Amino acid sequence: MIEENDVLNVFDRGYVDYRKFDSYCERHIRFVTRLKGNALVEVVAELPVDPAGPINKDRIVYLGKEGLNKIQHPLRLIETTDSEGNRVTILTNDITLKAAEIADIYRYRWQIELFFKWTKQHLRVKHFYGLSQQAVENQIFIALITYCLCWPS
Repeated sequence: MIEENDVLNVFDRGYVDYRKFDSYCERHIRFVTRLKGNALVEVVAELPVDPAGPINKDRIVYLGKEGLNKIQHPLRLIETTDSEGNRVTILTNDITLKAAEIADIYRYRWQIELFFKWTKQHLRVKHFYGLSQQAVENQIFIALITYCLCWPS
């Protein structure tokens, strides 16, 4: 995670941590993630949505249980559907972007996941030898070139 103010961090629901969400809000670190289905949600406000648009619900919420793990900062909960008609619940602390933009950003994250899955399966890149942007790009380019040269015609 890049903990800078001008970055929008997008991550999967495996990283749900209410204390972290509060910490991100306090440090003005923007994030978008998917919310687990069993989350305790207190709705504070319903925001208007276009009935013809891709967004089903746009709400301001608090997560957690009072006295146990309730967060201090309000978050935005956006509900949409994926291409197969399944409900997707997205959580963010960004109130400046439109709900449809946030849903698109999360959807694009999935395309990146598919790319890395393909990379692991076909290019045999299991881990990166360097962590800088240049090192990662070089390793992917070398693997792609090798893949193209070795691909049976």
